[in-house]
Amino acid sequence: MIDYSSGVPVYRQVANAIRDDITAGRYRPGAWLPSEAQLAQMYEVGRDTVREALAYLRAEGMITTVRKRGSMVAAEPIREPYPVSPGARVISRMPTPDERRDLATSAELREFGGMPEGVPVFEVIPGARKHRKVLRGDYVELIIDGPS
Repeated sequence: MIDYSSGVPVYRQVANAIRDDITAGRYRPGAWLPSEAQLAQMYEVGRDTVREALAYLRAEGMITTVRKRGSMVAAEPIREPYPVSPGARVISRMPTPDERRDLATSAELREFGGMPEGVPVFEVIPGARKHRKVLRGDYVELIIDGPS
């Protein structure tokens, strides 16, 4: 399955294979993936390669990882529209530890101690003398107000 002569990094090939399994429904949202050791055996690669592949999928938002538990397929959340005024600045970034805790649902606080890793936030800065707003990137869809 892994083609070492393809020019595609091995960790990307593993990530692509796991992504294909997710999109084909082999692993459904909320399902735990096999352990790193099992994935390494399945794809005949080292655990470091599996870790890189999982980090790649986590950065895409395909999976979340819980320390000492493993990785699970991320659920597709319902996104709420959030209006953004023309002229506002929007910054996409990873949350601070405090934001991970403050923006987590009660279930996430119990299970993970905060938002799962890999979930970005949007920082909306509306303009002078207005307070910035930090929003979970997986729960909102930014809508620009005004004429297009």
